[in-house]
Amino acid sequence: MQLPPPVRSFLHQYNLKGKTIVPFNTNGGYGVGSSFETVKELCPQSTILQGFTTRGGSEIDGHNIVIKDAGAEEARKEVENWLKTLGMLK
Repeated sequence: MQLPPPVRSFLHQYNLKGKTIVPFNTNGGYGVGSSFETVKELCPQSTILQGFTTRGGSEIDGHNIVIKDAGAEEARKEVENWLKTLGMLK
């Protein structure tokens, strides 16, 4: 629900003034949280496009549950639709 420390460090370390940033994340079912807002705060002189989030793999009772089969196809379609919305995919 928060921007991971390595990403936060990267955004602090590099000057992205004038750059376009396209935030995305996977989550365990809690949504994007404050991640995208933190990106905006850390990159005030950048253009921040609409972000994308999807539920990724998770762990249940010590077993990793991954995106595959129908879930992978659904995630692929969501990403394609998002990229079309941004004008990055035809």
